[in-house]
Amino acid sequence: MTKPTPRRRSDDKTADKQTLAQSMEIARTGSVPERCALAARLDVPPELLFFLAEDSDRAVRRVVAANINTPRQADDFLAQDDDEGVRCAVAEKIGVLAPDVVDERRGPQRQLTINVLEALALDAAVKVRARLAESIKDVDSAPPEVITGVIQVLARDAAIEVAGPVLEHSSLLSDEFLVDVISAPSHTGSVSAISRRQGVSSKVTDAIATSGDDAAIAVLLGNESAQIREETLDRLIEGAPQKPSWHAPLVARPKLAGRQIGRLSEFVASALVEQLARRSDLDPETSKHLQTVMAQRLEETVGTSPQGTGLSEDDLVQAVASGRRAKVISSLAVRTGYKEPIVHSILNSGSAKAVIALSWKAGLSMSFAEQLQLRLAYIAERDMLRGVRGSYPLSEEDMLWQLGMFDGGQNA
Repeated sequence: MTKPTPRRRSDDKTADKQTLAQSMEIARTGSVPERCALAARLDVPPELLFFLAEDSDRAVRRVVAANINTPRQADDFLAQDDDEGVRCAVAEKIGVLAPDVVDERRGPQRQLTINVLEALALDAAVKVRARLAESIKDVDSAPPEVITGVIQVLARDAAIEVAGPVLEHSSLLSDEFLVDVISAPSHTGSVSAISRRQGVSSKVTDAIATSGDDAAIAVLLGNESAQIREETLDRLIEGAPQKPSWHAPLVARPKLAGRQIGRLSEFVASALVEQLARRSDLDPETSKHLQTVMAQRLEETVGTSPQGTGLSEDDLVQAVASGRRAKVISSLAVRTGYKEPIVHSILNSGSAKAVIALSWKAGLSMSFAEQLQLRLAYIAERDMLRGVRGSYPLSEEDMLWQLGMFDGGQNA
């Protein structure tokens, strides 16, 4: 059997030249779909990709920008493209390349990558910066100039869709930097993003706990991996009675001392006391205490009223005045027929209309509704709804509609 004659090297070169010539012809005169297909190939010579990076059609340039083999010089060029989609494509890809900066020994190549990252981090379009942030949020190694010039810039961005992913996920941000951001956040959601970090250190949680950002603190309390010192948790529990959004995450914290559980049982809703009683880490004394609290709650909300409708209005006025939120919630639940979580949601809603509708549903006066808004729903005085000559300012139909937002329309 005759063996095939091996192709000579000169034949290979000729074939390569023909292929390159054909590709160049497509790049110059081919249709847009043909040029896009060419730009997506991974075996296209770098010089041809650079040529396509200057294509007149943005669809072609977007494909070039997404090609992992596009020369870094072309990426640098495309990062300045007039088309936002082209710059977004570069931003998505550069996250894959960013870790290589650490290992790049050639000065010019390394600098080009940094130039691209810095240009995109300062892009005028929020969408481009957000794509970059998502792309590099999980990068776990980078030279100092990338951290300070790109990661930290993104973390301080005024747009939360840019800063959020980096603040929440980047392991390249030091505790000192995070504490600095907490002290002067560039966006209202920045501290919450930090609160969601995996394994937030006690140094950072201390800063969040004293930030005055109630929403971020609620997120922190719900983050089971956050390292919260016992003293810090004590302070938060002491400030929690007037912070209803903290109650559920505090009750669900994985590690609570007996005294902390006892303090929580004094002001959280009865449903949350029951949740505390179901914890598997209770000592006998704490468990007994919770059973006593639940029995007292039941007696106060039902047993004190001959009609079994809950506390009288006079009793409720005193409970509101003394800040006994859990008792008021339990009683309103009995008087309205709602489950406690619904009452809890209405009082947490920040809606003055919903709160006065709840009071009306419970058969209580508008005077009581005003105090309920101010003292237990924590509605600012300027945002309160007041009675009209002692009557409710909304129609019955309006109040039923407000309640329907919470009760699933059972009053409809």
